[in-house]
Amino acid sequence: MESYIDGFIDPSGWSVWSGDQGLDTLYYGEYENYGPGSDTDNRVTWPGFHVMDYYDAYNFTVSELITSEEWLDSTSFPYDDGV
Repeated sequence: MESYIDGFIDPSGWSVWSGDQGLDTLYYGEYENYGPGSDTDNRVTWPGFHVMDYYDAYNFTVSELITSEEWLDSTSFPYDDGV
């Protein structure tokens, strides 16, 4: 999410690991990436690949995914809890 993707990244973006196992149940998402390899027009067409909108991406933020406010504040580790 919101990452620089360089031009050496294959336009398909993702590779099959071992046959087609998991391709129907995985979730690969991209949100607001930038750079020469960030174009999602030629990404894989698996059901589990998603170009996320803000609301989808929000579910993967530190505050939502690992409920940061409950414990991360006490560690003094710097983080951004939003999109």
